[in-house]
Amino acid sequence: MRAMTRRPLLLALALLGCSTPAVVIPADDASTSPDVPVAPDVLDAPTSPDVPIAADVLDAPTSLDVPAVLDAPDVLDASTSLDAPDASMSPDVLDAPDVLDAPAVLDAPDVLDAPAMDAPAVPDASTPDRPAMTSECGVVTIPPADPDAWTMALPSIGAPTVRMVTTGSHRDVYLRGPGSVAEIAVRLDWGGTVVFFGQAGVAASNTIDANDTGRELQLAIYDPTRAFQGCAHNASCAGTNPCGNSITFLGWNPVQGGDECNRGARVLRSELVGDRYVVAVRPLQWNPDWSAMDCRRSACGAAGTEVAVTYTLGFRFVHTNVVEVDMEVASEESFSHPPTEQEFPTLYVGNGANGSTDLPLLLASDGTPVTIDQPANDGFTYRNFTSPAGWVTWQHAVRDYGIGLAMDHLGADFQAWAGSGSGAPYFHNVRPRQRFGLSAGGAVRGRALLALGSEVTVRALMTTLASRRAPFGVLDAPAGGTEVLAAADNTVRLAGWALDNAALDSVRVRLDGRDAATLARAVDRPDVCAVYPNYPGCTRVGFEGTVALGIPDGCLHVLTVIARDRDGNETELGRRAVRSR
Repeated sequence: MRAMTRRPLLLALALLGCSTPAVVIPADDASTSPDVPVAPDVLDAPTSPDVPIAADVLDAPTSLDVPAVLDAPDVLDASTSLDAPDASMSPDVLDAPDVLDAPAVLDAPDVLDAPAMDAPAVPDASTPDRPAMTSECGVVTIPPADPDAWTMALPSIGAPTVRMVTTGSHRDVYLRGPGSVAEIAVRLDWGGTVVFFGQAGVAASNTIDANDTGRELQLAIYDPTRAFQGCAHNASCAGTNPCGNSITFLGWNPVQGGDECNRGARVLRSELVGDRYVVAVRPLQWNPDWSAMDCRRSACGAAGTEVAVTYTLGFRFVHTNVVEVDMEVASEESFSHPPTEQEFPTLYVGNGANGSTDLPLLLASDGTPVTIDQPANDGFTYRNFTSPAGWVTWQHAVRDYGIGLAMDHLGADFQAWAGSGSGAPYFHNVRPRQRFGLSAGGAVRGRALLALGSEVTVRALMTTLASRRAPFGVLDAPAGGTEVLAAADNTVRLAGWALDNAALDSVRVRLDGRDAATLARAVDRPDVCAVYPNYPGCTRVGFEGTVALGIPDGCLHVLTVIARDRDGNETELGRRAVRSR
């Protein structure tokens, strides 16, 4: 028989219109969120009881003392940038305080004014200058191809050091960031899910719950019309649940880590490409019988049920303490999936088991603790909440160490789940609340940031990196790669789109290096927001306009389109060589 599991997701099944007396649904969400996503998988694997967290301990070996950073007037001085253990710990574990110094790249004077600055600085996110181009007849050449919008991101601080580690029967790839401050690890036999994020070389500093194929940091997506077994086969699940609210009767639900039998998803690709480590995964249906017309429960076989969808994740260090995780979901299916709330991603944080540190305190960006007390299924509790600055952090009770999570678009809506350990497994997780669908043959992209440190450290890192995130986008028209001939009235029409984590300030055009026009924005582009959902301004993120070339001299002229946000960050979206009439 199957290894039965307890994912806290039956809430969502009921919210989709199904009723079961055994499931307690909060009244407010039952009426307002008919398709709230289910929470990720939780297996019944035993977990260690919660151990109270002392103010100066990583709740691991006593040699890993962590200073109570909140007691110091200068929180991020040279000794506490990563909330690292003090000098009393073993010298062969963390004996280089100069490596763990807080980089002086953060702009908050009261947070990061420390003179010791050994860690690499966060690079400037401005677009690199391209070679100057002139507009003299016969001199201008066709500009190079525009950069891919997906590559327009925060700059990295360098490539990680990669090593393979065998953990029991598992194969884990560890990526140690420049400066050897932090490292992150993915498990190749669990679909490339993140199983470690902590201090480099310090196993007990792990902030990730690596319990089974349903936890970790990973992706899982849903379809409200194919939500349950018995109706998923013909997409008739709206308002019905033929087999009941049981985890084993889920419908279409590709899970990155694997399935309810604890079989891991297959990794298609795993390699370092430049400064980015890439993992491509073929996810498994959580329920192998998802498409059955009846309510059968088949025994676990040798292999799971793969889905014609590919999850691709890339990992880059954008700071010694921060990893960017870019995510793409690409469909190879012949049918589409309507929008609903998705796990993109869900972060299960350490619970004291499997060598992790327990992080029981969830904080919004304003420092407010989040109480996870809304009753749900199987003894679980949950809470929908808002975090004003678009990031959250799980911390020790004294707020001296933990992990922060933010999406690139800085969405403020989150959902958290927890199990108390009494009547339900002990766990805690959080996810950004993001709603999108997946079209047949289509793709969806997004980015998340993971930050390591105390509440103060996480706040400083997230604030600074968000302020340095430049816009990204595409100049759609006219097409590049060839000479463009101006219209009869010696004008050129330009069109495209631009996104940012903050409101765009302008999209400007330069003619031969001189400001020539500002393009109108707010053009409706639902096609863009289907691929990059939840960014500010969606779906009215397009721009367009006409630029006059001036004197009809018959020469080639260079038009450059630049997007600028309210933080002053600029990105060159494209150049075109246009021949005047």
